[in-house]
Amino acid sequence: MPEQDDIFDAIAEFNRSYLTLAQRLLQADREAAKQQLGMSDETAAIVAALTPAQIDELAERRELFCEFRAESSPGRA
Repeated sequence: MPEQDDIFDAIAEFNRSYLTLAQRLLQADREAAKQQLGMSDETAAIVAALTPAQIDELAERRELFCEFRAESSPGRA
């Protein structure tokens, strides 16, 4: 099913971008990144230590890694 393959390809690309961005944020300011990304210390340590090959492997899973949080929505205090 080509449409479904396109969706899974988009999810993989999104995951790869998200994990790469998360690593960069964690390297720049770990505490701020953990808060922005909603990550625990343990998860932050794991993500920060991922190799490019591990990121690629994880990205290919058929589910999104990020979580959208309503409390972080614009207009919410």
